[in-house]
Amino acid sequence: MTQLLDQLKSDEPCLIVSIPTNTVEAALAAQDGGADAVKVHCNVTHHATGVTFGTLDEEEPRLRAILEAIDIPAGLVPGETLDLDVGYFEKARDMGFTTMDAYAQFWPAIVYKVEGLELAAAFDSSYSWEEMRALDSLPWVDIVEPSVVPVEEYGRLLSLRDVAAYRALIEMLDKPVIIPTQRRIRTDDIPALLSVGAKNLMIGAVVTGKKPEDVERVTREFRQALDAG
Repeated sequence: MTQLLDQLKSDEPCLIVSIPTNTVEAALAAQDGGADAVKVHCNVTHHATGVTFGTLDEEEPRLRAILEAIDIPAGLVPGETLDLDVGYFEKARDMGFTTMDAYAQFWPAIVYKVEGLELAAAFDSSYSWEEMRALDSLPWVDIVEPSVVPVEEYGRLLSLRDVAAYRALIEMLDKPVIIPTQRRIRTDDIPALLSVGAKNLMIGAVVTGKKPEDVERVTREFRQALDAG
């Protein structure tokens, strides 16, 4: 299976779908729509949907079913807690996850000991640019996700200021950058994003909705828009 990091480093646009529920139906909808990878959650209440996900042990049957059903890489959000040990990450890796993705304030410091997983560090709107640069420079951080839109602004349309901010972030950071759709990004916005180097996009419930048929339809629309350039 192609690793997510390989795709992010390539010249081709990469489309990740953060599925709204930990179900095979949602994961297959994303895959069938043309996603390069999917992201699932545990141990967190998702800001955009209000859905609460259980612990890794509680979600394990659903997660294993997803991993068995899809042929694309899968990433896991381990939740909003620092109370995780190396064994937790090793279990996720051995289940078949290729990437772990969390806000840096919820990555325990021992994460540097984890082997065999691509680690993505997300930044929220409270981070200074100096902190972003420092996290980007850490050797065990493979991917960065500037989730810099304040929660109260989720779902608003993409502005020119947002596009400029993404350009500045991409130019500043050395690691592959994933842009999440905290804004209600539309397919018409794709050329503007591509023009500033934002070729790696992660769409979530803000744009896909929650129903599998909507996830597949919207994923296909974004796939076509990204490929068309």
